[in-house]
Amino acid sequence: MKRVLLLFIFALSAYLIQAQDTGVLKGFVYSDSNPVTDATIGIKALGIGSFTQTDGSFILKRIPLGEEHILTIRAIGYLEKQLPVTLSTSDTLFLTIDLEASMLQLDEMVVTGTMKEMSIKDSPVKVNLISQSFLSKSGTSNIMDAIQYVNGLYTQVDCAVCGTNNIRINGMEGPYTSVLIDGMPVMGALASVYGLNGINPAIIRNLEVIKGPNSTLYGSQAMGGVINIITENPASSPLLDFSTTTSTHSEHNFDFSFVPEIGKTPTMFSGSVYVQDRFIDENSDGFADITQNVRVSLFNKWDIYRPGGKKFSLAGKYYFEDRMGGTQDFSRDLRGSSLVYGESIYTNRLELFGSYEFPFAKEVFRLDASYSYHDQDSYYGEYHYIADQQTAFANLIWDKPLSTDRGFVSGLTARYDLLNQQFNGVRLDGGSEDERFVPGVFTQYDHRFNDKIRGLVGMRADHHKDHGLIFSPRFNIKADPFSHSTVRLNVGTGFRIVNLFTEEHESLTGSRQVEVAEALEPERSINVALNWNQIIDIGPSVLNVDFDVYHTRFSNQIIPDYDTPGRIIYANLDGHAVSQGISISMAHNFIAPLTYTIGVTFQDVFSVEDGVKEDLPFSPDFNSTFSLTYRLPNQGINFDYTSRVVGKMRLPEYPGRDLDSRLFSEHNLKVTKIFSDRFEGFFNAKNIFNYIQAEPIIAADRPFSDDFATDYVYGPLQGRRFMMGVKFSLN
Repeated sequence: MKRVLLLFIFALSAYLIQAQDTGVLKGFVYSDSNPVTDATIGIKALGIGSFTQTDGSFILKRIPLGEEHILTIRAIGYLEKQLPVTLSTSDTLFLTIDLEASMLQLDEMVVTGTMKEMSIKDSPVKVNLISQSFLSKSGTSNIMDAIQYVNGLYTQVDCAVCGTNNIRINGMEGPYTSVLIDGMPVMGALASVYGLNGINPAIIRNLEVIKGPNSTLYGSQAMGGVINIITENPASSPLLDFSTTTSTHSEHNFDFSFVPEIGKTPTMFSGSVYVQDRFIDENSDGFADITQNVRVSLFNKWDIYRPGGKKFSLAGKYYFEDRMGGTQDFSRDLRGSSLVYGESIYTNRLELFGSYEFPFAKEVFRLDASYSYHDQDSYYGEYHYIADQQTAFANLIWDKPLSTDRGFVSGLTARYDLLNQQFNGVRLDGGSEDERFVPGVFTQYDHRFNDKIRGLVGMRADHHKDHGLIFSPRFNIKADPFSHSTVRLNVGTGFRIVNLFTEEHESLTGSRQVEVAEALEPERSINVALNWNQIIDIGPSVLNVDFDVYHTRFSNQIIPDYDTPGRIIYANLDGHAVSQGISISMAHNFIAPLTYTIGVTFQDVFSVEDGVKEDLPFSPDFNSTFSLTYRLPNQGINFDYTSRVVGKMRLPEYPGRDLDSRLFSEHNLKVTKIFSDRFEGFFNAKNIFNYIQAEPIIAADRPFSDDFATDYVYGPLQGRRFMMGVKFSLN
């Protein structure tokens, strides 16, 4: 009704000025080379407007000649754009307009929830889309730092000395989250403690995040959730792009990408180099607050041209890291020293992945495959740990539409893992080598019953040599009960086979002795999640609200027991564990150049054994995120403010230390100056109020004693610092 009334007013105004000399304005509206449909485009002062068609085209007639007019373009999921236009003759003026995506990307295509392209608003699986522009708001080149400002995600530091960390979704540890690149799992168990540290921000288009078990499509590692890194498309990327940053904590970073076209095939070469070479100890415990680090990441992606338009992409990534933490006197020459304490990790990692659609005219068959090799040589004080892991994965997928409303996605899957480890030069019986081949089959059926209801059911069966067949069903349904309202109900199961020493990093560092109390069985879970998404029109602006309720119940969960001093005891829980909570997220684009997001998650993560309920460590009872962006387009200046508040959480038990953490908050401010469409610079203040966790290391003055431990970390280890950087792009 609003659109009809608006068009009537525009038509009436146009009629009143038709006697003047007028011209015609035509064009297309795109975003990343894709047409933007149903965008509102008009000249407010004249009351002239229209909507873009499915191909992004538009036409505006009867525009007075010889005057400058302000053309306004708005669309849900994109930032508003204003352009000055002047028609000098009665001939047609043609424009091509490019919109920048915002966080309200309801029509963005996603693949993670269903293994096929589907818009967010149509998907029965709730997928959270995190754009590259959102990740850049915090002004960091480290994705692990940026992602903790996403509601429901939390970055946990596992070791205060060597700085390994992981991503927690809904309170669950990092190994419960499957990290994919373009839909393919390349992160094996060894890499799980590095999270997204090895990902160059320059290659990321966006992140697709699913909270809750997704083992039906992605297997064992998807028990807590999925983070799918969607890399940039070389065909729509700038020819040349580079950025460099530096900070007052001597953090220096350089990112680049180069996208030539070889024949008809565009290819992307990109790289990232990070160096931190200064000892910093602001909490005065004698240990470095952040690791001294040299990190190099190289990436190459090919979208190979095929005359029939079928997909064929190949990509590879190499990652090298030399990280070192410890006391001020420690150096790389002292690796393994029994006199000067330090921890040093050398990592070399290679990843290859690709996707190929077979040239069948009437059927869609696709082969997705990946391979990764991870080599690690590390010292934790005197303790020497060497490991290498190879992971190969393949999916043969058949995407079979039965009609416009129904379709199957089925496939065969296989995963091969080979892990070799040495502990202080010793290969332990049953603990040093692990070889696994896991074949499987999966299928899902998608049915749109009408314009308001869509459902999906799926099943996966994997065969493990030690555990037999493991089944993982799922059920998802989406309904649109009211205008701009969407309700999703997701029910599914998960399972996980644990690689103890590679995933549980705390078993390798500190003084605690590791005890495995029994043969460990696979962990299993069942999850129920309800999501309500509401789009609210507030005048000319749009408010996007998400309300989530979730409950996951685990059986056979393997929970490290810290309650016995000097030991970490691993065993299957003789009882059950629960991760449950509620979450609300809001994103608001005003007609003015203002955008904000706010999110709050309240969670309860606990175990029950012998009738006794106990909170699980490092799962905050609530966390909140907030971001605000204010743009001054005429001055080319953007302000980005980001913050998070983290509630109390249970901590490992140590004599004389609190069992619960303190509430804390962290705040950042970034100012960006856009000099042209090619060049921009920024200044960033991180952790403005300088909150630092006190005493994250136990017995820091006695690092070779039995009392020493590095896993008592819950808050920021870096204090206030300032960053600046520049970025250059050539299209």
